[in-house]
Amino acid sequence: MATYKRGGVWWYEFVFRGQRVRESTGSESKTLAVKAERQRRRELEESANGVRAARRPVLFPTAAREWMDANRARWSESNVSIQEFNLKHLSNYFGSMLLADISPEDIGKYQGARQKEGASNRTINMEVSTLRMMMKAARLWGAVSEDVRMLPERRDVGKALTPDEEKRLLDACRKSPQKALYTAVVVFCNTGLRNAELRRACWHQVDFLKAEFRVGKAKTEGSEGRIVPLNQAALGAFKEWKSRWPDAKPEDFIFPTEKLAFKGEGAPDTGIMTAYDVDPGKPLGAWKRAWSTAKKQAGVECRIHDLRHHFISALAQTQTTDATIQAISGHLSRKMLEHYSHVRLEAKRRAVEALDALSAQPVQ
Repeated sequence: MATYKRGGVWWYEFVFRGQRVRESTGSESKTLAVKAERQRRRELEESANGVRAARRPVLFPTAAREWMDANRARWSESNVSIQEFNLKHLSNYFGSMLLADISPEDIGKYQGARQKEGASNRTINMEVSTLRMMMKAARLWGAVSEDVRMLPERRDVGKALTPDEEKRLLDACRKSPQKALYTAVVVFCNTGLRNAELRRACWHQVDFLKAEFRVGKAKTEGSEGRIVPLNQAALGAFKEWKSRWPDAKPEDFIFPTEKLAFKGEGAPDTGIMTAYDVDPGKPLGAWKRAWSTAKKQAGVECRIHDLRHHFISALAQTQTTDATIQAISGHLSRKMLEHYSHVRLEAKRRAVEALDALSAQPVQ
């Protein structure tokens, strides 16, 4: 057994079954280094004798970085963004812990902490799923899986806004310091695009002459590359937003990443914000904070994804066929199709019931 100091931290080195093991403890304490060396040797001995799988002691941020590096090449850009976003929240909570030390109790406390922050159960479950994939890759999930419970999620297919809710929401978004929000919400309400399909879109995907939007990379294979016609509301929103970027190139992102500086009186959520460090080569990370503020001011409770359901529900109440709705919106699950079929039936029922009112009127 040997411990030595290099670069201000202690390392240990020993030979196990003819193989030299040399690792950093990441600690400035020699006492901890000696304990870490003993623990590592014990893990190898137990693994070699079938007692348990070997686990390399590594802090969560390091494990997260290594996991992302090992999978980034085979994932879509959208999935990479999702995992990186989830890891930001996970790292804030587990950043000082070893991956191997995370217990079911720790995960339960994380779920509770995220709920207090206002995160939805769906969002928290996605973050825990990221943690699960990391721990599975490290052969650690099996030891905790039976005691980890996912949170209950909404099982409905989404919420359609009333005309008054839509108006209030758009008015609030128009006043938002994040100017991209209004354009995005108008487009969502009139196209049924998914969040990532619009947020990561480039200007070459918008055909102003034909009034069309071509979807780029999408959640499902059937959704990618589809053409979405733009009505006057959506086309007008794109034109108004484009006027802010007269020199934008076709390959530039429609909603570029930017930083906002608060100027003026009031609060940052309602005051004047000035954009700086705008990078048209990178997409906007999220409009989550601005969206939360806008819907609170409007007195409307819904998710951005509900705007997609709002659009499809409106189409379902017209004579639009299911095939056309699917062609515009992309992949729809069977449950969603059944829901929109129900919406269509209710619209037809109201139409024929209107005849009762007409027949009840006296003939002049």
